Order: sequence, then C-alpha cells, then structure tokens
Amino acid sequence: NFTTTTPVQEATIPRLLRHQDVVVQAATGSGKTLAFLIPIFEVIGRRADALRPNQVGAVVIEPTRELAMQVFAVANQLSPAQPATKLALTVGGTDIHAAMSSFRTDGGHVLIGTPGRLNDLMERLGTEMVLRELELLVLDEADRLLDMGFEATLNSILHRLPKQRRTGLFSATQTAEVLQLVRAGLRNPVKIEIKVQSRQQQPPSAAAAAAA
Repeated sequence: NFTTTTPVQEATIPRLLRHQDVVVQAATGSGKTLAFLIPIFEVIGRRADALRPNQVGAVVIEPTRELAMQVFAVANQLSPAQPATKLALTVGGTDIHAAMSSFRTDGGHVLIGTPGRLNDLMERLGTEMVLRELELLVLDEADRLLDMGFEATLNSILHRLPKQRRTGLFSATQTAEVLQLVRAGLRNPVKIEIKVQSRQQQPPSAAAAAAA
C-alpha cells in the first residue's frame, strides 16, 4: 500500500532493473531493504524461463543473523504476489544439514543469509545448487561485513557467481575496504548517496503563539 518511494528506492530500483550495478550509501531507515527486494522479485518474475527449484536467481548477504532474519521477514511479506519464487534463509547457529536437506527438497530462488553459512552451503551442495542463472547479488551493510572480517568469505562467494550479473552494494559509510570490494565485484557501478538532513525547528504557528 505504498504510494510513493523513498529517495533511495527512487534512485536504486530503476537502475537495478536496467541491469546496472549500484553502490548505495544510505543510512538505516532509508528504505533500502525494499530498494533491493523489489528488483529481485521483478527480475525473477520477468524471466522468460522460470527457474527450477535448485536454480538460484538472487543472493542477499547480511552481516548478522538478526539482519538476515529481518530481511527474510520483509521478503516473505512480498512473496504472496509472486508465489512461484521460493525464498530460503540460511544463517549461522542453525543445523547446516537441515539447510542442505531443505534446499534439496524445496529449493531456493532467493537465498538470504550470512556470509559464512552461505559459503558453507554453496560449498557442501556443489553442483546440486545451480548458480549460473543468478541475476542479482546484494551486499547489504557492506561496511559492517568487512569490519567483521568477512572479506575472504565474500571473495569466495563472488568467485562462485557468474560475472554477468547485476550487483547492489549497500553501505552506511564508504571506507577504503568497501571501495576495494567495489573494484573487485562490480562493473562500472552507479554511485548513489542519500544524505539525511535534519528538519529545522519550525517557528510556532500564530495560533500557538497567541495561546501562549
């Protein structure tokens, strides 16, 4: 029931749909989760050939299991409009064998999870998980991903994915490490910076002033 987009959504969604890579600097609460989830559902839904259960169309990487679960919850709110798109959550602290069994049984067109568990799942499933059809990779909270020491794991995941994909990198700050990751994993990305401006204190209305 949204009637307008936030600035980050307005700037990001059309570019991802046009097959452009984006590097987005935006604060928490700016609406960036929908800025990448909406394109994911659109891109997968527009495919001429529907994905088979074991073919992955998108991967969303979050720095913590809590963030991954939050994004998964939002994705589940969108999924009734496109029930053929299967979602899968994979995070640390859960049974890896159960995650493997679940993927083998139900598949997962959109994988949402933490770097270590995603990399582990990809490695263990091998050719059972088909990544060559991947359309979109999202690195959310990229600055936190790197601060938490996931650089090697991220590079391992990147090497498994097809180069002909679109990538969205979302970060609150642009550190040297983030820029290095941009150079390694994105092709001529569009840079989007959303600045939050504090609202100036408004003078009291004439009525309020009179009442005072």
